[in-house]
Amino acid sequence: MAEVASPDTLEEKLLLDRINRLESGAGYYAVHLHLSDLKSANRKPHFVRLAARNFDALVNQHEAVLFQMKNADQVLLCHNVPVDEAEIPVDKTRALFGEDPLTVIDESGLGEDRLSTWYDLSEENDLRAFIKIVGHLVLEAEEQAKREAAEAAAEQKSVGTPLTAQHLTALSQVLPRVPFDDLIREQWCLHIGAQGPEGVIFREHFISIGDLKKRVAPGVNLFSSIWLFQYLTEALDKTILANMAKRDLSQMVEPISLNLNIGTVLSRDFQNFHRAVGDRAGKVIIEMQVIDIFSDLEAFGVARSMLQQNGYRVLVDGISPVSMQFFDPAVLEADFIKIGWGREFEAEDDDDSKVEDLRRIIRDSGSRSIILSRVDSEAAIQWGLNLGISRFQGFLMDRLIDTIRAQGRRARAKKERAAG
Repeated sequence: MAEVASPDTLEEKLLLDRINRLESGAGYYAVHLHLSDLKSANRKPHFVRLAARNFDALVNQHEAVLFQMKNADQVLLCHNVPVDEAEIPVDKTRALFGEDPLTVIDESGLGEDRLSTWYDLSEENDLRAFIKIVGHLVLEAEEQAKREAAEAAAEQKSVGTPLTAQHLTALSQVLPRVPFDDLIREQWCLHIGAQGPEGVIFREHFISIGDLKKRVAPGVNLFSSIWLFQYLTEALDKTILANMAKRDLSQMVEPISLNLNIGTVLSRDFQNFHRAVGDRAGKVIIEMQVIDIFSDLEAFGVARSMLQQNGYRVLVDGISPVSMQFFDPAVLEADFIKIGWGREFEAEDDDDSKVEDLRRIIRDSGSRSIILSRVDSEAAIQWGLNLGISRFQGFLMDRLIDTIRAQGRRARAKKERAAG
């Protein structure tokens, strides 16, 4: 459940208090970034966090503070900071959302900048206007905080009854009749080099459990029993295999990956899927969770051998960098090993011995087989590159793909206009 901010800790109120405590506006200016006006696809929390990171250097090197509003807006408050220094992260943010109409500025230079509004707080009119804007933001944030508190309370009451065997029986009967196309998500895994993206490794296909719960079991807590949830995922495996088998897999360009249980791989449902794949098995990667693998290593060995003999590649998911220090993932004889990025690993950059140990383990495991997942920042990419990892998956990779595709569309449109 998302954390609900206390009204007393709202960034909007902290900003207003800071402005009200100013004895003089001399040397102060503010920049209001209107990220709440971004298209909804670009306003997702991980993109807003990426935008905030653009200001880290400015905040660390100058007397500047970045306040993050509940509506996704950001306000930069600066004191005696050169304006050109503040323009750098603002321009980076504009580039980050370069495909959004909000960031477009009239080439004549006369158009309004819809992304940012600058206030010179030494000017009385600007100061008055800024205080009024912040006051509105405070009121909106307080109302939103109240709504979130009410929703959190309601959610706490409606987390749902614990998942039972009876629920599983009912869900198993319902799932084959539920439309799933709009619940299947994709996430890209890319090869990243020193100069940026260098190719696609695969596209992972998976079902959004949160959306599934809303559609078929809004009153049930699907996560109340790890073992019953395991059975549910096996039922979902059958659904996604059936869905993928209906597609024209002969038209696959990039490899795809599917996250399946070991039991599913050894089932008749997978045999049906295999017939649909035909000679395209080399384009399919099967992901299996390490917790599932260690519950039955013998069954995993059988499943892995069967897959590889039929041309599939095998990926082991759910391994952490820490666990790699205690066992050699190479013994699993998988084609790929996926490890999850976490900000706690940034601290290890200060421990040369740990970094060197990880670098050695990754090298011994075959650096080309290692994938760093949950990548949502440039810091994660840099961390991986520093250890010899060149394959990355996560929200930032999806964003890179969107940007590359948009650039391609613009280039084609420009070429067509020139030809016409």
